[in-house]
Amino acid sequence: MPRTAKARWLIAVVVALCVVVGALVWWSKRDAAPYALRDTPEVHLTVRAATSTYPEAEEVAREAELLLQVYIQRLQDGDAKDLADIGAPWYTGREAAARDLISKFGAQAGQSVEAVVADPVTPGLASVELRYGSESRQTLDLTRDDGVWWLAIGNGDPVNP
Repeated sequence: MPRTAKARWLIAVVVALCVVVGALVWWSKRDAAPYALRDTPEVHLTVRAATSTYPEAEEVAREAELLLQVYIQRLQDGDAKDLADIGAPWYTGREAAARDLISKFGAQAGQSVEAVVADPVTPGLASVELRYGSESRQTLDLTRDDGVWWLAIGNGDPVNP
């Protein structure tokens, strides 16, 4: 092979490697969730999967932990708009539903909370029982779209975004 052909081949390999490495770095740095935990208020939440013989509950518990932390934090904040923003975007009436959740559970959100994620019956749908320190219980439905977990609050079809 002539030297110029080897040089072209080597340059093509280096460029291809740079593109692949750049894409991998970009993909690993991106934040799939359009919501994030804030510095305050502090959240005291433990998330675990319900006892199960299936691995899906553990996987959903890991994937939905950020959403559950943000939910508890937004309850403590008491801002219905912020809480509604973590509701599934294709649902309607999220802000009214958020106000209702804040009035029912906002005062308890500053306590220690345990989230128990049940076995998902259908991929992309999950049920979580929140156990507040005062022995109060709340069941949340979660829905997933394009790799992002959302609260199913308001009115909508959880499987039809």
